[in-house]
Amino acid sequence: MSNETNSGGGAGNTGGGGEPKVQIKVQTPRGLWSMDEPKDATHRPEYPISAKIQNVIDDVRNVFKFAESDSKYTLFLGKVELDPNHTLASHQIKTGTLLVLSVQGGNA
Repeated sequence: MSNETNSGGGAGNTGGGGEPKVQIKVQTPRGLWSMDEPKDATHRPEYPISAKIQNVIDDVRNVFKFAESDSKYTLFLGKVELDPNHTLASHQIKTGTLLVLSVQGGNA
């Protein structure tokens, strides 16, 4: 008999041999996006570490229906502005990290 358990969930957890993924949180002017908020979110902020910051910005805009194309959307880690062309790994983003979406212009 085998008593194997899978704890799952940690930063760098591959879940079965694929690329490591991270689960993040994003605070926006319209609320928090996380693995369980908002309840009616179409998808959750879980990404491979090679995902670009721009992917996260695009997804959070879709979840919260930020439709304004004339606005500037920027993600911050603390006070550091994240380059949208860089990957999560390049910014050393780990599971549980809180990012903040800044929206300038438009109707946030």
